Amino acid sequence: MSEARPISLRERQKEDRRARITAAARRLFVEAGLEKITIEAIAEIAGVSSVTVYNYYGTKSGVLLALVAESDRELLGTLARDLIGKPQEVVDLVLRFFEIICRHALDHLDKAVWRQVISASVSGTEPRFGKSYHELDNRLANVLIREVERLKAIGKVPATSDATHLGWALFNLQNARFVEFIASDDVHPNQILRHLRNDLEALMPRPAPRD
Repeated sequence: MSEARPISLRERQKEDRRARITAAARRLFVEAGLEKITIEAIAEIAGVSSVTVYNYYGTKSGVLLALVAESDRELLGTLARDLIGKPQEVVDLVLRFFEIICRHALDHLDKAVWRQVISASVSGTEPRFGKSYHELDNRLANVLIREVERLKAIGKVPATSDATHLGWALFNLQNARFVEFIASDDVHPNQILRHLRNDLEALMPRPAPRD
């Protein structure tokens, strides 16, 4: 059995610089917003040269995307631990998925930063950002698709349903509610969770019990 390759000093230094850059960027995005900060400001707080930031991330949007990618990697791990294989109904699946995403979003980035992320993903001014952001969405949607396939296999989803189409429809529904949640600092996750439950129960009413 081969042993893991030890991490070199150069690699450790590189990872340390990346961590300092993303930490500095997170602070500045919260304080000033994407449009008002500069690569130079990020570099100054991180204690690196602006050239280093450019070399690692290219643009401010690139740094922002790195924050999102870092958050999503952790989110996928949380979903694997706390969601996959557990819900036994579609409604419960989507509600638990949404609850985990909202909790994770607030634990790792605040609403102000998420608003900048969403804006950057749809503005079209940074095509690379939009493409990469949607690739991250694909990974999250695939979690729902695989769970729908599991529920279909145990008879909790009609055999005629297309798991991919249903998974994406459910993902887009909860994503619309996520945007609503992020849009206002005054909205609590439980409020949106109630709205999402109402959405799901209206679209997929449970059969009435037989007499």
